[in-house]
Amino acid sequence: MKMHVTKMHALGNSYIIIEDLDSKLEEYYKEIALILSDKSFGIGSDGILVLNKGRIVKYKMRIFNPDGSEAEMCGNGVRMFAKYLLDKNYLGNEAEIEVGSRVVKTFVEGNMVSVNMGKVEIIGEAEIEIGNRKFKGVKASIGNPHFIIFSNEKDKLKQYTLDYGFFIENHKEFPNRTNVEFAYIEDKKKIKLYVWERGVGMTLSCGSGACATAFVANYYGYTDKELEVTLPGGSLFIKITDEGVIMKGPVTYVLRGEAYLDVVGK
Repeated sequence: MKMHVTKMHALGNSYIIIEDLDSKLEEYYKEIALILSDKSFGIGSDGILVLNKGRIVKYKMRIFNPDGSEAEMCGNGVRMFAKYLLDKNYLGNEAEIEVGSRVVKTFVEGNMVSVNMGKVEIIGEAEIEIGNRKFKGVKASIGNPHFIIFSNEKDKLKQYTLDYGFFIENHKEFPNRTNVEFAYIEDKKKIKLYVWERGVGMTLSCGSGACATAFVANYYGYTDKELEVTLPGGSLFIKITDEGVIMKGPVTYVLRGEAYLDVVGK
């Protein structure tokens, strides 16, 4: 099987975009994600983004993780997708894209892309136990699930993410698994964040995680409505409005080419 592929990243959060407007490859999406996302036998990425015809608006984006599971939302993915659609002359610099059960609005200006992710739902607080440690966090949804843990131990966020992210993701508290955020409030306008993405692992950046964390932090009075979220790959700029959470940040092309799936792992 041969297909055209485009790899992009947003602050190190990388995805491979494939086009399948007639959905002829739908039964193979999981397998394609497993192959292309693998850094040894494929290209290597945090997942794939599939371009389909939309049901509500013209185009729909579907997201598949490196483990083959399908995700409901990907904020950085939407921003890359918007830039890709503009450069292919499919849509203009202002666009609407169907993602999961939502339609999100995007705006492209050069390599900077903004997206209104819609509203965040706070589901409630929970305390879970992993080994001999207890973690208290907030369950929230922005089209996909998040468990946000605010910590005072700024220098331990990365280690906590690596040590406990997988176990929290798969905890019985979350029957459909969850994305996991470890956050430190720098001040009213800045959050330091590490994210363990469901079906992926720790990533350099996570747009939906940044938006969900910023909204929850503001809800609890920790931050202002406009703030910077710093992740290992760089900064995303978040604005909380009555219409939804707006995220802005850069996107970058990595490569364009053809993938031969009978060669790269099949």
